[in-house]
Amino acid sequence: TTALKGLTVKFWNVYGIEKDMEKAHVITDFIRKGFEETEFEMMTDGTEERQFLYAEDCCEALETVMENFTDFKSEDPLHITSFNSTSIKDVAAIIQGCFNRIGRDDVKIKPGLAKDSVQLDKRNEADTYITGWWLPKTNMQDGIAKIFNEMKKEYCK
Repeated sequence: TTALKGLTVKFWNVYGIEKDMEKAHVITDFIRKGFEETEFEMMTDGTEERQFLYAEDCCEALETVMENFTDFKSEDPLHITSFNSTSIKDVAAIIQGCFNRIGRDDVKIKPGLAKDSVQLDKRNEADTYITGWWLPKTNMQDGIAKIFNEMKKEYCK
């Protein structure tokens, strides 16, 4: 990329509507399990945090980078993220709330016993340099609700 005078962007936990459940991650996986199993346990205790970014915001960020390409240098830290950390427990609570709103009080997402073995409570911090050109628009509640409503169409035909 550098040899071609290109830019490097770093994506942070981009989530969106996923049709291929082999590629599903925590958000789509929790929603799927809620429709299929109602009660299930998380793989961890849910205390670990991630900076999630809704896919439409990611697309807007990339469009902004392309439109302002000449403003950036190849070494600029272009981190595309929400700049907000959310715990997996909070993600589960938002998803459980989506089920409650459609009258599905039977869906229970329980914390597991294991601690996160990937990050081990260490947190990387995103560089905010890109915020001079772009800011994400979609909060976690709205992003998860969009995915939930789309997946509900498949499960509640």
